[in-house]
Amino acid sequence: MNRYLFIMTLGLYLTAGMLYLLQLVFTGAAIAKYAIRFTLLSWLLETVLLGFLFAKNGYPFLTDSFSSYAFSAWVVAAAFLLLNLRYRFAMVGAFILPLISVFYLLAWFSSENYDPGRAIMHSPWGSIHIIFSFLAFALFAVSFVLGILFIVEEFQLKYKVSPKMFLRLPSLDSVEQIHAKALTLGFILLSGGIITGAAWAKSVTGFYFFEDARQLWSIIAWLIYALFLQARISAGWRGRRGILLSLLGFVVIVFTFLGVRHN
Repeated sequence: MNRYLFIMTLGLYLTAGMLYLLQLVFTGAAIAKYAIRFTLLSWLLETVLLGFLFAKNGYPFLTDSFSSYAFSAWVVAAAFLLLNLRYRFAMVGAFILPLISVFYLLAWFSSENYDPGRAIMHSPWGSIHIIFSFLAFALFAVSFVLGILFIVEEFQLKYKVSPKMFLRLPSLDSVEQIHAKALTLGFILLSGGIITGAAWAKSVTGFYFFEDARQLWSIIAWLIYALFLQARISAGWRGRRGILLSLLGFVVIVFTFLGVRHN
């Protein structure tokens, strides 16, 4: 059942992504309307899928990579749907839907799992830490897509390279502001993930921090994002300089999640 729901949801997300790409090329308003409907249907089906997974696995939550990355995809889709309600962000779907599909591929192929039967997973901090971490990962991924979109749009404006399809994307100012908001919320969640991770480590090892590579790289990513927020608020780093710094932070986040394992 879960397998079929997963494949069906992925197919609907891919269909929605293709419709958004078509909307960038053509001007028919009906295409965007159907694209957003497919996205909403996909998200609702994924909500059912996650409900089945949580009911089947029980507590603790998100202890396997399949459900963790599927949860991240669900968060990205929810964030996009909310942004579209407020900012009429439909055209950004051409960039967000492929990101959701990447999370789905990670869910399918990634093999990192915690053993829910181990005593450490029944620490009250375990699932809280994992949920905070993957929420942050999802929002940083959204901010990364918006950052790339900002750089592309800025390049086209600077060198007067303006394909018609990019004229229907949000303004640079809108993209930059929403990028900063997504990154700020992601930073707060990452902070929560680090704090709950330290509390989890304390409950298991007796130490808040120990020789764990993922813990170290999470702190490095946190410092990069903290520098971005400090530079944006105090030094007025808006636009490309701040965006590039945030992209570096996302590279570290991806390396932390995909390239580093807990000791």
